[in-house]
Amino acid sequence: MADFTLVVGNGITPNQDDFQALISRADFVIALDGAADKFEGWDIVVGDMDSIGNSQSKIADKCKNYSDLSKALSSYRVDAIIGIEGGRVDHRLQAFTSLIETKSDAILYFDGGRACFVPNSGLEINLEPGIKCGLFSFGITKSITLTGTKYALKNEDFFTGSKGVGNQVLSGPVIINHEGGDLIFTWQAN
Repeated sequence: MADFTLVVGNGITPNQDDFQALISRADFVIALDGAADKFEGWDIVVGDMDSIGNSQSKIADKCKNYSDLSKALSSYRVDAIIGIEGGRVDHRLQAFTSLIETKSDAILYFDGGRACFVPNSGLEINLEPGIKCGLFSFGITKSITLTGTKYALKNEDFFTGSKGVGNQVLSGPVIINHEGGDLIFTWQAN
C-alpha cells in the first residue's frame, strides 16, 4: 500500500497551503463522494455518491449506516484527513467519531488545528512548547496519564464534557496513556 494516504472530504479545506502540501506528499488520495468534483488527482472515490456530479462512472456504496469517512478509514490505512469543515454540524462531528469508530491513527487537519484518536496503547507526539492542546473523552475514559503539558494528569478518569480543554505543551514529547475509553487529542497547528 501507499506510504502516505490522504482522505479529502467534501467540506471546506482549512487553507490552500495545507491542502497543496498534503496532496503533493500523498502517494494515494481518496476523495469522499462530492470532493471528487472539487479537485483532480484522486485515486479512488469512496461514498454513497449522493453528492458527486457524475456518479455514473463510480460504484456507489448504498450503505447509510456509516459515514463516507468511516468507510474510507475502515478500508484503507489513512495518514491524514482534510476537508472536514463547514456544512452540517453532524458531518463535522462525525469526522471525530469516525476516528474512534475505526480506531484510526489518521490525523484530522482543520482550520488552525489538528486532532487524532488516542489508542489504548497510548500516544506520543512531539510538539513545540507553547502549543495549545486538549483532550476530549467520548463517554468514559479511565486512568488517563498525560505528561509534557502545563496541566499534567495522573490516573484521571474523564467523562464526556469540558475537562481536559485548554492545556499547553511545556516540553516534548507529549505522552498520553489510558486504560480504556474513547479519547481524542487536539492541538494548535504550527
